Amino acid sequence: MWTILRPATFIATLLLIAYGVAITEDRADPRWLLVLSVIAVLWYVALRTQFSARLARNAAPLIHVALVLCIGFGLVTVQVLRAQLLDRDRILARAGNPASGVVDIRRYVSDRRTERGRILFRDGTVIARDIVRSDGTRARIYEGVGAYLAGYYSPALFGASGIEARYDDTLSGHAALTWQTWLDGVLHRNQRGNDVILSVDPRLQELGQSLLGDRSGGAVLLDANSGAVLALVTSPGYDPNRLSVPLGASKEEVEGARSYFDALQADGRGPLVLRPIQGLYVPGSTFKTVTAAAAFEFGMARPDTVYRDDGALAIDSRIIIEQNRPDPNRVSYTLQEGYGYSLNVVFAQVGLQVGAQRLEQMARALGFGEAIPFDLPVVPSQLARSPDFLTSQAGIAETAFGQGQLLVTPMQMALVAAAVVRDGTIPQPYLVEEIRRPDGTTVRRHQPVTWRRAFSDSTAQALRDVMVWSVEHGYASGARIEGAVVGGKTGTAEVGSGAPHAWFLGFAERGDKRIVVAVVVEHGGSGAQVALPIGRALLDAALTGG
Repeated sequence: MWTILRPATFIATLLLIAYGVAITEDRADPRWLLVLSVIAVLWYVALRTQFSARLARNAAPLIHVALVLCIGFGLVTVQVLRAQLLDRDRILARAGNPASGVVDIRRYVSDRRTERGRILFRDGTVIARDIVRSDGTRARIYEGVGAYLAGYYSPALFGASGIEARYDDTLSGHAALTWQTWLDGVLHRNQRGNDVILSVDPRLQELGQSLLGDRSGGAVLLDANSGAVLALVTSPGYDPNRLSVPLGASKEEVEGARSYFDALQADGRGPLVLRPIQGLYVPGSTFKTVTAAAAFEFGMARPDTVYRDDGALAIDSRIIIEQNRPDPNRVSYTLQEGYGYSLNVVFAQVGLQVGAQRLEQMARALGFGEAIPFDLPVVPSQLARSPDFLTSQAGIAETAFGQGQLLVTPMQMALVAAAVVRDGTIPQPYLVEEIRRPDGTTVRRHQPVTWRRAFSDSTAQALRDVMVWSVEHGYASGARIEGAVVGGKTGTAEVGSGAPHAWFLGFAERGDKRIVVAVVVEHGGSGAQVALPIGRALLDAALTGG
C-alpha cells in the first residue's frame, strides 16, 4: 500500500502546487495558503502512519514532533522557491516604487549600476533615456515634444509615474520576458533594461501640441483599425526632467524638484493631469452620437424620422431654448438634420423616446462606467452622478443632448467614433506598441484586439451616414478633407458661468486608413470654430502620413 501511497502523495503535491500557482498571484493569497494546508495534511498522513507501524509506542510523540517540523520546513521551502522564482518581478516592482509605500534601497543601488531601457516613439525618436553624469552617477533625462507621455522616474524622491511606472520591470530589466532574463534575474546578474516603443507618431504629436498651444485641453488621435494611439496631446504639461531625481542627487536638486512638484500641484490648471485619459468633461453635443446610437439600435427612430422644433420645448419645469436652427421659419427636422445642425430640442425628444434604461444600456455598451483597458489608467466616464437623475424627464432630455451630469474623457469619445467606422466594434486602444531587447530584437509586439461590440453594423452604418451628413451639409462642414470620407460632430458644452468647452469628434477614411479623433479645448467657446480646426488638421495629417 505504501509503495502506491507515497508516489501518489508526491504527484498530488506537485499538482496542488501547480494549481495553486495558476489561480493565485501572491504567496500570501488565502487560496494559496489553503493549498499549502492541504499539502501539509497529505504529507502528515502519508508519513505518520508508516512510521507509527515501525516504531515503538514510547517513541511515537518524538516522531510526531519531528514530522511536524519536517513538514513545516518543507512548506517554508515551497514558499521561498515561489517568492524567488515566480513572485520576484512583482515584489521588485513594488519595492521599486516609493509611491507604493515600500522602498528597497538595495534595488535602487543595483539599478543604478544598470542602464535603464529607453522609451521611444514609433519612428525611433527617444523621449526618455539614461545618462552618466560627470560624477559617475546615472540619471534619467527626457527630450522632445510629448516627453511627458513617458511619465517620470525619480528614485530618490517621487518614485515613478506613467509609462516609467507601468513598465518599470521591463525598463529596469527585471521582467522575465525571456528565459535568459529570467535566469539572470534569479542569479542577480546585472542587466540592461529593455526599450519600450510607443505607438505615437511624433509628427502628429507635435502638430497637436502646436495647435492646442497654451490653451488647456486635450486630444487623442487613434488608428481605428488597430486601436494604436497616434497622438495623445495634453496642455498644459510639465517637464519630467525637473521631477527626475537620481540617487546621489545634491540637496539643491532635491529641493528644486520638491519645489517644482509643489508648484505643479498648486497650479489650478492641473498640469499633472494627462487630459485625454484623466480629464473628465461635459461632452456637449458630441454625446448626441450616443443618443442616436441608442435610438437606431433599439428601433426607436431612423435617420429620416421627423421631429418638431419650433424653437423651444417645455419639459417639467425646464424650458429648452433652441439656438441652432438654420431657418427660424422651419419647424420640422429629421433626426439626421437634428444631428447635423445640433438641435437640442430634437435630441431632447429623441432622448425621451429612447428612455433612461435604453440610454444607459447603450452607454454601458460603449464602455461608460468602467475602466477602458489601456497601458495607462483611464478614468471611467459617467452618464449621471446622482442615481436618481435619469428618473426625471428633464434629466433624460438634458443628458440626451450632452449636458445634465455627463462626464467623459476624450479617449471614451474617440472610441465611440471608432465603433462607428468599425461596424459597431471597439478596438482596445494601446500606447505601447513593442518591447525590444538592448540588441534591438523584438521581445513582444502588440497585436490588435477588439475590446467589445457596442452596437450592430446597421446602427454603425446609420451613425456613419449622419456623421458624414453633418460634415457635408451641417455645422461640421469645416472638417471636409479633399479626397477623404469625413464624418464629424461639433460640441459646445455649457459649464456654469464660464465659457463653454469646445469639442470635436470625428473620423476620416481614405483607402484602408480609418482615423478617429476627439478634441476638447477647455472654455474654448464654439466647437466648430475652436476644436474642429484642430481635429481636422490632425485627421488630414494622419491620412497623408506614411
